[in-house]
Amino acid sequence: MRQSMVSLRPGVRRLIAWVWLAWCVPGAWAGPSLWAASTLAPSNTDPEERILVTIKARAFEPDKVTLRAGHKTKLVFHNQDAELHAFVPVGLFAGLSLNVSGNGAPEFGPDGFKRVLIPSEGQAEFRFVPEKPGVYPFFCDMPGHEMRATIIVE
Repeated sequence: MRQSMVSLRPGVRRLIAWVWLAWCVPGAWAGPSLWAASTLAPSNTDPEERILVTIKARAFEPDKVTLRAGHKTKLVFHNQDAELHAFVPVGLFAGLSLNVSGNGAPEFGPDGFKRVLIPSEGQAEFRFVPEKPGVYPFFCDMPGHEMRATIIVE
């Protein structure tokens, strides 16, 4: 017994349509939410904010940086000294998705990102979306370096 799709009940037609869609369209298993507006729309549509921190004369310049919570951020550290430096953040990247690039040497531990070593004339770039407002200190932990600064997320 053969039935046309037109004579099937609406629920069955919908099921057949979903099976066809899932089979023929990559990513369709996400269901109706595939076409729904994202709750992260501001961070997905805003341009990336670029913040540059220069390292020179054994100091971070500026020594206080302000980031906006919920906005795409590219935080760049450029080492202009003739010696190796490190960027060690305290709590800033906890629980965040993070992209690290540049010619620095990032180190990760069980809790995620720990620090990055930045060579002379080198650069480390961090792409992320800061989520939690607060004050986050960072420092260079190379022996003999007393370099400290602060990132404020508003």
